Amino acid sequence: MILNFHNAIMTKDNRNKLILADGVRSMEHVLVIDGEMSILESVKQALEKNYRVSLFSSENQVMEYLQLYRPDLILISAKLPGTKDFEVFERIKRCSDIREIPVIVITNQGDSASQKKAIMLGADDFVTKPLDAEVLRNRLKIQMELRFYRNDKSYTERFQDAISVSFAELVEFRDETTGGHLKNTTVYFRILLEAVMRQEKYKDAIEPEDVKDILRSVPLHDIGKIGINDDILRKSSVLNDNEYESMKKHTMLGKQAFEKIITQTGETRWLTLAMNMAYCHHEHWDGTGYPNGLRGEEIPLYVRVLTIADVYDALTSWRSYKEPYSHEKAMEIILKGKGTLFDPNLVDLFIEINEHFKQALLNKKQSAGNCEAF
Repeated sequence: MILNFHNAIMTKDNRNKLILADGVRSMEHVLVIDGEMSILESVKQALEKNYRVSLFSSENQVMEYLQLYRPDLILISAKLPGTKDFEVFERIKRCSDIREIPVIVITNQGDSASQKKAIMLGADDFVTKPLDAEVLRNRLKIQMELRFYRNDKSYTERFQDAISVSFAELVEFRDETTGGHLKNTTVYFRILLEAVMRQEKYKDAIEPEDVKDILRSVPLHDIGKIGINDDILRKSSVLNDNEYESMKKHTMLGKQAFEKIITQTGETRWLTLAMNMAYCHHEHWDGTGYPNGLRGEEIPLYVRVLTIADVYDALTSWRSYKEPYSHEKAMEIILKGKGTLFDPNLVDLFIEINEHFKQALLNKKQSAGNCEAF
């Protein structure tokens, strides 16, 4: 049975519509499921000042309710009368449209087996009987905050963009010889990636929802250079063999940096993409690249796109040991690397859309000229 809707009225004429008192609609909503009246009452007393609380004691009423309403968090007992342990919890997790709601499981004190099972089944946390009001409020607060940051994509994306730009600028501060490289490479990468995604051959190779994270990851591909010695990183002439071997370590250092972040914060698609770019962007189509000698399609598609964009910018930019090559010369060099350094299909596509690269290069030069005028 439904025991209580806190600050809510179920009208006689419209039992499927929840009418909230003034100002309550904005309160976070906690759904509590437990077969013990004492537990339900204690939860109500602990939470009702800060949350809208709905209390249930039966499985069927809960599942019917969840077809209509989406609470912000579910607090559920591992065992409900007339059901097997975790049966209702597992039913909730099987529903694709509600499985992302945070769940805290109520277990008996000292029941470590149930606590471990709760986490293994996908619970976000657990609390133990007898319930401590302060502990309960704290656990809910943490899960509500995590839910907010997961759901607030605009905040998350702004945060990721800020991290990406800040780290990229840090790399360029260290490596003054390649000024603007990360920004330029991102422009060229976007041009080629958009062309790739229009191809029937690659229509299922890159998920559309990954594109933002991929573009956000491009400026971080050289993050490992932060760990390279200044004498090598800022050398004004071509590196010797020993120096080149040291420079090659920036791919491993980049991978290690992202691994540490992932270990501390958890794996996300963005971090994985950024790590792969940092680690693999010097791999070659024919297996002669570094650090692992990956070959062909062992190299992720978005990394193969990055390799062409990366090299194009390096060729058309000034370096202390060389003048910038023309667009035509860069295109010729990339064409020579078809099937060895670069994915042959992507080289063909690059040649096909090369005028877009040429225009982007011209825009870059004009922008640099305008800056010099000031």
